Amino acid sequence: MKSQMKNVETKSSEQEKRLSHLEGYTRRWNLRVYGIPEKEREDVRESVIQVCQQLLPEARDKLPYIVDTVHRLGRKQMSNDKPRGIIVQFTSRFYRDAVWRAAKDSQFLRNNNLKISEDLSPMDRENRKKLWPLVEQARRDNKRAYFVGGRAFVNGMEIFPPT
Repeated sequence: MKSQMKNVETKSSEQEKRLSHLEGYTRRWNLRVYGIPEKEREDVRESVIQVCQQLLPEARDKLPYIVDTVHRLGRKQMSNDKPRGIIVQFTSRFYRDAVWRAAKDSQFLRNNNLKISEDLSPMDRENRKKLWPLVEQARRDNKRAYFVGGRAFVNGMEIFPPT
């Protein structure tokens, strides 16, 4: 019975890791947009396309075909004036990554109080939270530190949270 229980626990752990990996993979096609005001009967997809066109003017004509699924996150709260975030799924990782790169230093986003972030799985968000102090310290030490998904790198080497 103990042997069978151990076997079931091992399989369960492996399946959780695999599910987390698959969830992270599918989210790599997405970005989140924050700060676009909500309107009655809005065409949120068109609003997102317009933002993307400001970020990537060279792909202006392609973006309506590249931006696939777009919707607001969560339920509208009557007591909250802050607009809900928007999740955007792209048909092309190439253009998704181009929008992400362009958003990082965008004066347009800053001027319009907009923000674009990666769509991370809960596990990746948790990993980033654990790794943030290490990345922050590395940056204070003038080292090149950054995240890729839920992983962190300092001077090109992956770092891991203390155990």
